[in-house]
Amino acid sequence: MPLSLPLNAERYYPDPREPVDRWFQTASASNVRTTMEVVTDLVGPSCKAIVDPFAGGGSSATAARLMNLPFFGIEIDPVLACVSLAKSRATVDHARMLRRLPPIHDLKSLMSVLAMLPVCDSTDEVTVASCLAIVLALRTSRGTPLDYEEVADDLTHHRPPAATGQLVCADATAPESWRALQVPTEGAVLYTSPQFGRRSPLLGAPPQLTASARDILAAAHADHGRQTTPEDAGFTATTVATLRQSAMTMQRATVVIEHEPDDDGHDATEEVLEHAAAALPGRVYDARVITCGQFTWRGPLSLIVLDLR
Repeated sequence: MPLSLPLNAERYYPDPREPVDRWFQTASASNVRTTMEVVTDLVGPSCKAIVDPFAGGGSSATAARLMNLPFFGIEIDPVLACVSLAKSRATVDHARMLRRLPPIHDLKSLMSVLAMLPVCDSTDEVTVASCLAIVLALRTSRGTPLDYEEVADDLTHHRPPAATGQLVCADATAPESWRALQVPTEGAVLYTSPQFGRRSPLLGAPPQLTASARDILAAAHADHGRQTTPEDAGFTATTVATLRQSAMTMQRATVVIEHEPDDDGHDATEEVLEHAAAALPGRVYDARVITCGQFTWRGPLSLIVLDLR
């Protein structure tokens, strides 16, 4: 059954003006508003949470925020994990907290700001404020500093969800990653975009920034990842392994997986559905592929949609 909303690949490009999401967008990020429309079209008001096991730069986290839904994410890159956590949970108080500290204009000044943050009232507040500091430092390292007032304005008008989710820095194919999340057993939408190919753009953050991000997540007991990224097992194997782990946590869920052909042009959509059904016998229902059109040089963007029961 096709989605009722008009789908085309251009609508999947991120909007650089989108509040909160505009803080930092990866090269392969999705459009927040389109994500929201797809979730609404598939599940409607019964959606209880958004889950993204490849959280990346936080477009799903932003969508959850704007829909007032808790966000549960897994991201193996510690810097991107901090970006997603900040987009999901930062408040205007966190922005004001940083505004009172020295400005972040390089990695050395980031160290000074992070050293001052433990004077806050709680560990959770320190974690979120520290992750927001990572976002500011990341933008500075790219030569595009983010103004505190822009951040504060976004957060004034777009508050975080009433219900708090979770995010861990981990490998989404590993069982311990999912055990760390208290994902609702029913009613969640798993909306994600596994890496399409070996030439997918990597973040390439400065090593010192990555180390700082890992320290922040470790202090919050949110670092369950590996020191190095696991070897690329291919889109199908990675996706199915992630679905297998998620199915142990979620009894009923709607799954939306973005897919592009691999670097060699191989389209794995039907392959994913076949392997998912074999890996999760009796759990996969209403499986279909929705093609949206040419997205990048690799080929068409597709949505692999299925229900876990």
